[in-house]
Amino acid sequence: MSDFFGKIKSGAGKVAFETDKMARTNKAKGELEHLKRQENDIYLKIGQLYASQRAMQTFTGPAFDELCATIDSLEQQCRPRTTRFSESVPRCMPPLSRLRRLQPFTPPAPAAAPAPAATPTNKFCPNCGKEVAPTVKFCPDCGSKL
Repeated sequence: MSDFFGKIKSGAGKVAFETDKMARTNKAKGELEHLKRQENDIYLKIGQLYASQRAMQTFTGPAFDELCATIDSLEQQCRPRTTRFSESVPRCMPPLSRLRRLQPFTPPAPAAAPAPAATPTNKFCPNCGKEVAPTVKFCPDCGSKL
């Protein structure tokens, strides 16, 4: 009988160890996600700053440099944490080093406006007369085949 209780105690110890391990892993993943969110917020600020300065035809370097330095710092904090996990955490944006190699954006020349696509019109059920979407095969109201 003591062997039975020994096995239960051993199993409970293993479960407690795995639970603690999972809690530590989830905490580390949460911290990593927090850093990733901060990084994405900086990318958003860069985009907003670029768009506003592009609209005014002015570009100032220090504002971009400060945001890029913050992203570099966040990437350095994320790198060792990302390697802890077997699954990779997806990046929303390419690495900053790749972004710096990209050429400045040149807007394309305005093209002629394309002709509006023909939008399918709704049809009516021959049985009950209700209006139905053009892709529907059966009337949602009465069930008749269209």
